[in-house]
Amino acid sequence: MKTITGSAKCKSYEKEEVLKAVEKAVKAAGGLPNVNGKRVLLKPNLLADAAIDRAVTTHPAVIYAVGKMIIDAGGILTIADSPGAGIMYNQRSLKRVYHKCGIEEVAKELGIELNYDTGYQERTIPEGVAMKRFTVINQACDADVIISVCKLKTHMFAHYSGAVKNTFGVVPGLDKPVFHSRFPDFTDFAEMLVDLNELVRPDFVVMDAVVGMEGNGPMGGSPKEVGYVLASKSVYGLDVSAQTLIGMAPESIATTISALRRGLIDEVAVAGDDIVPMTDFTPPSTYRVEVKESWHKKTIYRRLQRVGKIYAPSPVINSKKCVGCGQCVRICPVKAAKIVQKKASFDLTNCIRCYCCHEMCQYDAIDMKRSAIGALVHSIIR
Repeated sequence: MKTITGSAKCKSYEKEEVLKAVEKAVKAAGGLPNVNGKRVLLKPNLLADAAIDRAVTTHPAVIYAVGKMIIDAGGILTIADSPGAGIMYNQRSLKRVYHKCGIEEVAKELGIELNYDTGYQERTIPEGVAMKRFTVINQACDADVIISVCKLKTHMFAHYSGAVKNTFGVVPGLDKPVFHSRFPDFTDFAEMLVDLNELVRPDFVVMDAVVGMEGNGPMGGSPKEVGYVLASKSVYGLDVSAQTLIGMAPESIATTISALRRGLIDEVAVAGDDIVPMTDFTPPSTYRVEVKESWHKKTIYRRLQRVGKIYAPSPVINSKKCVGCGQCVRICPVKAAKIVQKKASFDLTNCIRCYCCHEMCQYDAIDMKRSAIGALVHSIIR
């Protein structure tokens, strides 16, 4: 099916510039769904209580702009998200995240109350490929309309984080590591994410791509000026456009592959400002474009998929930065992390390379390193 991605250039987070860019991108994508008199969930990416300038979370200026459009159109607005894996889904954690990520100020400017309901419900999707049942936060279950406001980032495990990945935030915090344990292979994990999106079915998505994250995201990468706001009625179509924008091949991203295979997306067209692919955007160290050059490289990679621990980078602690907070211990789905003499330590024989520890370390104390054999193979097949 053909989808439209609305695109608008936006060079800064100055309030008026963001408002104009969001309105332009949304209009180019066909406009918001009907929200008049309806309960609308605005679901941002609030991975952690990280400083706004780190590009870890959706910028509050973009959240404000989308929220204002919803209210102006008669919607009854709620802003909600369950932060990343390893963070307790409770009022205390939400208050800390809302404050650090600028959401408290956004709510004040919009004249709405922040919702601290931390309840959740069981939802089923009989046609799911990888999952038939999910636990979903109340706000996503009770909303008439769901509008996702995601952040353009890289991701060590999924390679790319955008619209499809943002929906994972409707799963309560400490339930998330269970999925990493159950689906240690990122292709299976991607099938689960598409199942979740087909269950929740976001009605519209806006992407904050003014400043994205490159390198080893979604927490430990580096901010990168990209200069766009994107919008679409399709989470899958928007991701294809964003992947193209940062020079990542859509056919190498597992969530996009799953959506294509299921017939959830076909042709993607861009309306509004032209999307000019970047040539200097750094992908995560785990990223590999689909190998097409020769049969022997394909054979090597297929075998590596079966023994991924040899090839995949492993977490290595930077003892100078580690403060022994224990976040990596709490988040690890296979209990491969522990604190030894007030520093984190990893049992790499049990590690499944899901990179949850790296994703949630706020002290940038976890580096990624390939073994000598892995580095050699990487140099051959990249």
